[in-house]
Amino acid sequence: MEYLIVLALLAIILFCLGFSLGDVLMMIAVLLCVGIVFVGAFFVFSLVVLIASREVSASFVKMNDDGRYPCAVYKVGDSEVKNLFPSEMIMKDKLYVPEKEIKIRRCVFFKAALDKNAVITIVFGSAVFIPLSAVVILAMKWFFGL
Repeated sequence: MEYLIVLALLAIILFCLGFSLGDVLMMIAVLLCVGIVFVGAFFVFSLVVLIASREVSASFVKMNDDGRYPCAVYKVGDSEVKNLFPSEMIMKDKLYVPEKEIKIRRCVFFKAALDKNAVITIVFGSAVFIPLSAVVILAMKWFFGL
């Protein structure tokens, strides 16, 4: 909601500076396209992390709430690793069962884990946003004649 308010205020300021409605709509469209490309780049990075990780056995320990987002902490051997993605909020008690042995993917160079929910998010997000980013880049290239 805050983003819409900022976008509306930015549009009003641009109108006051003399930009036309078409110019403002074009700027909003370009911002949306840039956002889609950034999300696609994030999923490319996440896919690289997924490919570079290996499957290990782990058990859920706790929820870590001291970062930017709450995430699950898993115990792998003697060390604890945080999940790279935020924890699910809806079915927390069914997904994160303490002391239950599960399979996760552990990324060694980031010292992070990817649970089943993170893997599903990466696979579906990559399937949607990587091709969409390519289409947006080609459309912007065609539209602007670059």
